[in-house]
Amino acid sequence: MSRNLARYRAIGHRVVTGFLQPEVLLLLDVLNTAQRADQVSGAVAEIGVHHGKLFIGLQLLQRPGERSVAIDIFGDQELNVDGSGHGDLAKFVNNMNLWSSMGDVAIHQGDSTKLLPETLRELAGGDIRFFSVDGGHTDEIVFSDMKLAEATLADGGVVIADDVFNQQWPGVAVGTLRYLESGAKLAPFLIGFNKVFFAQPDYCGRYRSAVESAVDGKLRLATADSVFAGHDVGLVASQGVVDLLRRSATMRSLYHRAYRDMVRGLQFVSHRGGSGQ
Repeated sequence: MSRNLARYRAIGHRVVTGFLQPEVLLLLDVLNTAQRADQVSGAVAEIGVHHGKLFIGLQLLQRPGERSVAIDIFGDQELNVDGSGHGDLAKFVNNMNLWSSMGDVAIHQGDSTKLLPETLRELAGGDIRFFSVDGGHTDEIVFSDMKLAEATLADGGVVIADDVFNQQWPGVAVGTLRYLESGAKLAPFLIGFNKVFFAQPDYCGRYRSAVESAVDGKLRLATADSVFAGHDVGLVASQGVVDLLRRSATMRSLYHRAYRDMVRGLQFVSHRGGSGQ
């Protein structure tokens, strides 16, 4: 992890307002390393940057000369049909200047469903290797944004979709499933921390393996296998103390031994009490 990204993960993301579980930055760093190993390059882009909480992390992964595209309605709140976010352009720019840089960043203020792939490619200077979809949360907007991401994604690129399993926004799940059922060229390969990660099928296995290898041995993270919409996916999640105990055979044995000792002690006390009456 670069020094700037590590600094942002440790401090910056805590003070930039918005919604992001910090583990996502770790996953992006792992996927960035896997992309670079496969010579994947290109722009990064996000629909729904809000105040830049995730976008800053994406931009910090970029090499000199690689562009970043921020897409948001910002002050045009009459376009915010579902009230899913209230991005502020001034706050976004201030946060970018504080934790990263506005160099090589293009801003598109407007309705993402009206943004043509060729226009986005012009802003990005080519195809996009990381594309975060976190704009409007209706079925129609999510479907449109996923199609835009698919159309502009570099070979080996990754799409990060937000709130697919968030109970407050069922339209996101509907739009995502509609996309997957309509001849999608991308497939999900990883689910975790309120994000679903998509890539071209040829890359799904290697990216999933890269994440699982990076997570393996980390005390507070765990992975598992699952299926989403007919696609094999990995699940990654944080572990609490109870989860760690459950996964440890030694700790389970100690727990059961202590439990048996406690039960025997209670039975002894109960027996003594009964004998004295």
